[in-house]
Amino acid sequence: MKKTIALSQGRSLVAGYSLAPRPSKRWLVYLPESGAGFHSGSRTELTGMIGKPLAGQYNYLAINKTGIGPHSTDATAFERSFRRRLRIQDALTAMQTLIPHGHSIDLMGYSEGAYLAPQIARLDKRVRSLVMIGGGTRGWLNEELSNAGQSQKGALLKQIREIESRPRSTQKWNGFSYATWNSYRQDSTYNALRALNIPALAVLGARDRTIDFKSALTDLRTLGRHKPIYTRVLSSCGHSFAGHWDIAYAEVYDFLENLNHAP
Repeated sequence: MKKTIALSQGRSLVAGYSLAPRPSKRWLVYLPESGAGFHSGSRTELTGMIGKPLAGQYNYLAINKTGIGPHSTDATAFERSFRRRLRIQDALTAMQTLIPHGHSIDLMGYSEGAYLAPQIARLDKRVRSLVMIGGGTRGWLNEELSNAGQSQKGALLKQIREIESRPRSTQKWNGFSYATWNSYRQDSTYNALRALNIPALAVLGARDRTIDFKSALTDLRTLGRHKPIYTRVLSSCGHSFAGHWDIAYAEVYDFLENLNHAP
């Protein structure tokens, strides 16, 4: 099923969702990556992630980004909403609109969705667990700098200073507007994880050079000493998880299955 969700500033998004075969108060909510296409929220989509037996226990909600529709993309609407604060606000609005009070949420994000999930969890107390796939923990500009080679750092620092000096500009660099880069410049994911104490699974690719893999791994393992954060690293996997989704989803299945059978 599809539902158009009214958002702030006269915007809207189309959410895809489906209900479990039998009445359930459990929801799996999916937050996609920055360049994702339309997610229908179908049972087939959910089954592909966590398998039919487990999927049968869940209602499913996929929160598409503003401008992403089932048949076309409105690039202007997409760019207008591509800011961290708005992404979080929009996801919360969709969850509050479609998920009844008293239900529980297992929140799963990939890439950008993984960066946002901890902050969203802090603001909606129905979230009982997190799954973060291919997400870093630090600000995006700092991650770019960490991943750069020594010979590239001077030019990159100059570019970062320009981006930071024009925080509302829609001029693009590396696929994102300056305004978007600035909205993701803080270590908000890390700070949100520090403030949470709910079960979380992080699945990382050891060859991921889109995120700052080393910082993310260090942060997650350090936090995991005192919090229920479990980190899995796929050794030959990059950011796209090409050829590795089956393994990643198997980790998600084990995590949710254990969570559902916890006393």
